[in-house]
Amino acid sequence: MNKRNLIIFILILCGTGVLSAQDIDYKAFPEWSWGKEDSTEYMLYTPKNMKPGEVYPIALFMHGCCGKDYTASPRNAVDPPARMWHNFGANTQKIPTYIISAATSRGWSQHFKNLKKVIDNLVEKGQGDPARIYVTGFSMGGRGTWQFIQEYPGYFAAALPMGMDFQGDPELVKNIPVWTNQGETDWYCRGLSENVAIIRKVNGYPFDGTVTWETGVNPRYSNFKGIGHGVQWMAASTQDLTGWAYSKINDGNTHPIVFFESPRFKEKYVTGEKVQVRINAKDPDGNIEKVEFFVAGKLFKTFTKEPFETEFVIQNGDTQLSTIVYDNGGKTEYARTVVQVDINPSLDMGELPYARVGALYEKQLQANGNGTIKYEVNYGENLLPAGFSLTENGLLKGIPIKEGRFPVSLIISDEDNDRVEVELELEVRRKRTGEVVIYQTMNTFNCPSVITKARLWEIPHFNADNEINFSNLNGFDELTLIQTDSRDAEVAGEEYLSFVVNDEVQVYVAYEKFDNLFTSTIPEWLKSWEKEDKEIVAQYRYFDVYKKSFPRGKIILPGGDVIKNKVKANYFVMVQGSGEMDYAPEISTTSLPSAALNQPYQQQLDRLYGIGEVKWKLISGKLPEGLELCECGVLSGTPGKKGKFKFTMEVTDLNGNSSRANLSFKVR
Repeated sequence: MNKRNLIIFILILCGTGVLSAQDIDYKAFPEWSWGKEDSTEYMLYTPKNMKPGEVYPIALFMHGCCGKDYTASPRNAVDPPARMWHNFGANTQKIPTYIISAATSRGWSQHFKNLKKVIDNLVEKGQGDPARIYVTGFSMGGRGTWQFIQEYPGYFAAALPMGMDFQGDPELVKNIPVWTNQGETDWYCRGLSENVAIIRKVNGYPFDGTVTWETGVNPRYSNFKGIGHGVQWMAASTQDLTGWAYSKINDGNTHPIVFFESPRFKEKYVTGEKVQVRINAKDPDGNIEKVEFFVAGKLFKTFTKEPFETEFVIQNGDTQLSTIVYDNGGKTEYARTVVQVDINPSLDMGELPYARVGALYEKQLQANGNGTIKYEVNYGENLLPAGFSLTENGLLKGIPIKEGRFPVSLIISDEDNDRVEVELELEVRRKRTGEVVIYQTMNTFNCPSVITKARLWEIPHFNADNEINFSNLNGFDELTLIQTDSRDAEVAGEEYLSFVVNDEVQVYVAYEKFDNLFTSTIPEWLKSWEKEDKEIVAQYRYFDVYKKSFPRGKIILPGGDVIKNKVKANYFVMVQGSGEMDYAPEISTTSLPSAALNQPYQQQLDRLYGIGEVKWKLISGKLPEGLELCECGVLSGTPGKKGKFKFTMEVTDLNGNSSRANLSFKVR
């Protein structure tokens, strides 16, 4: 493969340990086709199921440095800013959208005229919507994004430059909706925060323009702590960039500007104090017709004329304030701020959802406190039950190997360094019939391997940094997954991975296959295993699967030995019990913490098992006024009525299997 098709992704893959860029064997989805306009080659994604007579958005993506020539290939479409427009692994779109992913060597300005012609052709054919043309790019493509919107001001509905400073005239970009992203340690972006401040000042913003929390003044700005130049995956996967872009329509009417003059972000108060609110809202090409002001997600006051001022009495903790402004042309803009009353952290939780031996358990803890909450195990009191781990952001996850009741001791702290010790109890129930339990998993480096379940969006290798995750498991869902390090392909010898199983099992070894642009092989020892007739897909990686039966006891698997076998990357392992196994979902939430009247509330309902993405719904009973349940199982809102409420919830998986649970909920 020509180097110019491989260099694009180097910056994002460096440091993640996924694979070297030379090993990406991407197979393009059938929606992608090759095209050329003069000297500019590009790949065009044409959405499925388009309706005759309708026009659709167009998204232009420009890759980073560098390419050897102008030859375009499907390889360019692997870049996160391109694939975020079509939910890459599943290849679905929220809104059908044309995607143009072009190629260059160094710089993009020589292609602007040709790329604009490609877009204009879609518009002239009655396929593309001239009011919904979006542009994004990373690194060199980020520079190209900034340049393109200046060369053709008023052409794009919104722009998403990533990983590059702004150079040019702030006046030319001040009214073009921009959301720019950078990594905190990125040398190429070292001046971006000051660039943002300058553009915001041109838009009349009088405060520190380098802040990331201000959303109502152009441009919007994100800065990811601890991230370097390869910011594009973090930006695309943790923020709704496409949703924001789709909200921007280029109809000749400029978006209004809004921000809180008072209170400022994280301003401190005491309980019961009156907070003076002053909203600054302007429309560059018209007038403001309405301003809505919300306290903790609930509409507090609507203004139809200046001054946009009011006051409210603050309660404990952090309170989010937000405002939506409407101009006389139908455009809206949103701004938010947070005010605080200092409180000690607390975890209002009746009890943890129960677990089962051998089942994957995931519970996101949600404590109260000021700012970002951090969680850690109080090792001075108790260890977590075997098989569990706790992340700093409060995700309790693992596969238990022993039933019983276990104390869980935590230390919770907030951004003011206030700390509290919390004692919980976790009930682990007996395993389901047919479930396999794995013990003593260890690799050749004497490091325990991570054990989880094969699920959509789970990662095959623990060093995949969440970018390379399962997108099609082809029936291997819910098998017990042993994650390995993808870089361990060089390990030789008969003992790379060892583990103990409680019963007779089927062991599946999954090796990435290369049958599009490359070829690869498998270790000699694996050739005696039975090859499955279906593959596993993880974004742009494809895995063949091999099966072998093992008796109860210790299982030892050899290394890949890249020198001897010429394998490209290390394998991962899945294990299945020999008996019949029921994977139907099971609601494990038994109680919900109470809520406070007129205070924001959010809780995730929890389940064990279930194939594919599960969906939740309310079967009977009634939720408190102001609360709603989304299909993802999150119960959220601001309750407006006191009382005790009883209801029945149901969870259903992709196969139609479901379970129900009766729950109760109190609003104080």
